[in-house]
Amino acid sequence: MVQKKCFMGANTGDGFVHFFNEIADMWGLKKLYILKGGSGVGKNTFIKKFAGLYEGHDVILIYCSADINSLDGAIIEDLGIGMVDGTAPHIIDHKYPGLCEEIIDLAPFIDGAKLKRKGVTREQIDKCMAAGKQCYANVTKELKTAKEYHRELESLYAGCVDFSHMDEFFNTAFAKI
Repeated sequence: MVQKKCFMGANTGDGFVHFFNEIADMWGLKKLYILKGGSGVGKNTFIKKFAGLYEGHDVILIYCSADINSLDGAIIEDLGIGMVDGTAPHIIDHKYPGLCEEIIDLAPFIDGAKLKRKGVTREQIDKCMAAGKQCYANVTKELKTAKEYHRELESLYAGCVDFSHMDEFFNTAFAKI
């Protein structure tokens, strides 16, 4: 059994980028389950349970770029099956309807009566969603600023690095490995 860990998305100075749309092709999957449902409905738990079913197989765990304790997907590589979170910010839908993907909507498992008894309102959900969106916008803005400073730093060093000497050093150092 081999367990690998990876990210399929990242927050950058250009916004969120991801490769979730390529998962089925990237691993040649026969079956890809795409989970839908709002934030907090149990997609991460569902993915962890899915991955746990296949102990002893080659498993690739896809971690969430916003929360390293949360999974956005799992691929059972040797069986050609996988499961991913298909909601924002990496929204994905069928690429090969009827051939590969199956969408699983977890929203029907939310007990609306319990939400009402807890006093949960649309306004509360909207407020949380808007605040989260604003946080991501702030992060993107800061990453963009960091990217601009990095480019400025690169321009200061431009023309002052001896890349042929660096290549020679690299080749010598790694020839020993």
